[in-house]
Amino acid sequence: MTPGFSLHARWAETLALARTTVVILLVSIALASRAEAQITTNSPGTNSLRLNEFLQMVLEHNESIQLRALEVEIAKHRLEGERGAFEPDFVVAASREENKRENTAEQRRSLRVNSFDEQNNVYRTGLEGLAPSGAKVRLGYTMRDLNNNLQDPRLASGTISTNGPKIDEFQTFAGVNVTQPLLKGFGTVNTYANIRLAALASDIAFQEYRRQLMETVATAEAAYWNLFMMQEQARFFRESVGVAQNIVHDNRVRAEAGRGSELEILEAEAGLALRQTKLAEAEQKRKEAEMHVMTLYSASAFASHAVVEVADEPALDPTTPDFLRTAEAAFDLNPDYLAQLKKIKQDDIRLAYAKNQKLPQLDLSASYGLNGLGSTPSRSHDDIERQSYPSFTVGFEFHVPLAGNIKARNEFAAARLRKEQALLSLKQIETQIINAVQTAVQKIRSARDSVENNQKVVAFHQNLLKTQLERLEVGKVESQKVLEVEAALFESRNAVLDATVQYERANLELELVQGAILKTRQLELTKEELRDRTAPVLQPRKSASVEMPDKTTPPSITKQLPLQAEPPPTQSLDEIENVRRSLRQKLDALDAAPAKTE
Repeated sequence: MTPGFSLHARWAETLALARTTVVILLVSIALASRAEAQITTNSPGTNSLRLNEFLQMVLEHNESIQLRALEVEIAKHRLEGERGAFEPDFVVAASREENKRENTAEQRRSLRVNSFDEQNNVYRTGLEGLAPSGAKVRLGYTMRDLNNNLQDPRLASGTISTNGPKIDEFQTFAGVNVTQPLLKGFGTVNTYANIRLAALASDIAFQEYRRQLMETVATAEAAYWNLFMMQEQARFFRESVGVAQNIVHDNRVRAEAGRGSELEILEAEAGLALRQTKLAEAEQKRKEAEMHVMTLYSASAFASHAVVEVADEPALDPTTPDFLRTAEAAFDLNPDYLAQLKKIKQDDIRLAYAKNQKLPQLDLSASYGLNGLGSTPSRSHDDIERQSYPSFTVGFEFHVPLAGNIKARNEFAAARLRKEQALLSLKQIETQIINAVQTAVQKIRSARDSVENNQKVVAFHQNLLKTQLERLEVGKVESQKVLEVEAALFESRNAVLDATVQYERANLELELVQGAILKTRQLELTKEELRDRTAPVLQPRKSASVEMPDKTTPPSITKQLPLQAEPPPTQSLDEIENVRRSLRQKLDALDAAPAKTE
């Protein structure tokens, strides 16, 4: 083989190798572009969430608030039900009486019959009700259809014969009956007790709703600012990773130029690996905070693929809340304090009722009416209209427990102790409010000072890092020192972030204790406004029918899974296989070309 031919063969081999490399490079670029397009298509978007929008979604979809709203409605209906205690009842009754007995000797001489036999039909109707004074009132009408063996027969020969035909008798009475307690059970202290208790229970339920709403808003805002902190920490770590990557790249360039050592590259790579690990942990914490935010407005991770990001940033107020004014306002708005005041009033009502129940029972009974009798109902009613036979009764009925009313005395003692217990609870709540207000004010002051101080530290480390990076470029400082300064900058920035979020949490704590968290956000509602605004929530919902999937049909929830979790489509696999097959054919053709030349 001649040297020229050998040179030509080497040139052909080199050309074939270059062509192969170009083809592999082109295929790799195509596959990378396809993968990048696939990743871009499947990557979730970003949902920028503002605080007011987030709170609105929480208030609309949070189940605990809806439950409290239902409690308010339940208490309202209970109150309306107790007010029906004075609703009169319309009464209709019918009965039949059958009685047969033997007469005494006196009765036989006067009645001239040996036995008495009767079959009566009794009809009653009327109105019954309770008066505010405790009196039970009945306004009624009674008709008795009498049928017995003593009814007068028709006159015959001036004598009375009990064997003659009988006549019909209808006895009627129309009147009013009143039973008025004079001691036990007298007055509105008894009749209005349940109504007043139900009214106060309705107020307590409303305060419980306010408290739940405040806690929900506070929890939502705290979660919002926690997501903000996790989001910012992840951003800090990404920036830190970027700085470490630049340092690694610069160290490698300097090492290739003979101005650096392999040790500096290893130190920079170790710092980069540490920051990448911290970044992964920060992203995980950010994801957990995001899921917590979505849970608060009842959103599922399967329902939306977008990444939730906080759009608002905390703002510092240069003024410090006044302790005395804040504490005074808390006693006007704090739901726990207001609810406890209502509970004390409930105990006052129970104590007054228990005191009345200790009295003996003395009832005044009175009735007045008109009697009628006739062979027909209409003739009997005519006697009532003529008022010819009035009837009037009055009397007293007295009851006293022989052992000193054990039940009432013990219930009164228990009611008095409950009143003392409620007063102690009120004092405890007052102390807790005062201490909590003072603690929250101190937290606000401390967090604001911490933010201001740490901002100075951040400014110092930023300038120091800028200087160290410039010195690193000219080789006057080691990369490890730069990474240490960058780590110190991260810590100071994180301290500012943590103090800022703590400031927001302290404000939330103060507003929650003060009871002003709804007022400052224009969410304070009256009972009527609550009823109007929660009406759509309280309407019955149609439960969606859930069908069990069969063995061949996958559950519908799989349709909502993120695209990244789905397997690659068959078409894409075929295309990749076609590209590989074409590449092998071209490689085989290139391998065969030198052989033909030889």
